[in-house]
Amino acid sequence: MIDFQEITIGSEEDGCRTDRIVRKRLPLMPLSSIYMLFRKGKVRVGDRRAKQDYRLKAGDILRIGVDAAEVAVPKGTDSSLAQLTGTSFFRKNFSIIFEDANLLACNKPTGLVVHPGSGHTRHDSLIELATAYLLTTGKSVPGEEIALVHRIDRDTSGVILIAKNKRTLRLLHDQFRERTLTKEYLALCHHRPPADEGTLHTQLKRDDRRNTGMKMRVQKGGTDAICRYHIDSFNGTFSKVAVFLDTGKTHQIRVQMAEAGAPIIGDVRYGNEKADRDLFGGDTAPRLFLHAVRLRLRHPHSGKPLTIKAPIPEPFNRLINR
Repeated sequence: MIDFQEITIGSEEDGCRTDRIVRKRLPLMPLSSIYMLFRKGKVRVGDRRAKQDYRLKAGDILRIGVDAAEVAVPKGTDSSLAQLTGTSFFRKNFSIIFEDANLLACNKPTGLVVHPGSGHTRHDSLIELATAYLLTTGKSVPGEEIALVHRIDRDTSGVILIAKNKRTLRLLHDQFRERTLTKEYLALCHHRPPADEGTLHTQLKRDDRRNTGMKMRVQKGGTDAICRYHIDSFNGTFSKVAVFLDTGKTHQIRVQMAEAGAPIIGDVRYGNEKADRDLFGGDTAPRLFLHAVRLRLRHPHSGKPLTIKAPIPEPFNRLINR
């Protein structure tokens, strides 16, 4: 039996389309799922099935057949973040690959931001999902705030490490400064870099030109960006490349691979759209083919070697096997 959530329409929503109000009240649900609710009769005004373009009136009772957590996405204190664990957004985007008393490692999907930015009002970042998980499971520590140890781009997937307390964060930042922590990425690139293996050392600068769609560019006088790579395989069209970061600059791998003549497949900022379409039969690439596959470090408290690995996403396997 469907559990309907009831919303009373106020005067400020009088005359609004039903689909607009449903989208507003289910901010973490994808549009495809919202319109599926309409098709299945799970959006009602009173006891009547509602059409997407029905204009609601003040006093109407809008009934939506979803879990209460989908509607009650919080905008208040951090403690209310626990409600996120009941949403389909949480189930789709939060995946743990390692956890102990001090560390939490997740396999971040492509498209998910790791931290809310300026003006961010929706609770749809990885750090907020992790906070919700710890609150729900009773693993959050009073007085301690979790923190990202490092970041990866929204469109990049893979390993992301979170410290559960300040001391752990400080110890891990020491490893970053000492460069004893190794970050390994898997990149599928058009063509191939010029050598089977090598080091890319460039200087990057933020691109301040408007309407470029780019954030960084190679320019002398910028900040040093260094990575090492080796080609795992090349089929004459695209290459499978392992990349190891020595520095962690914004979009570093994407810019450096493009500069080396091997843009990453699916990179809408620095890539090759024509090559993407040729590879996918005229369609755009389904995602950016860059994945943070492995993180090697010393455990910040025991000192023992620790390797955290994220599974290869299925789109990578399909393209490689093809």
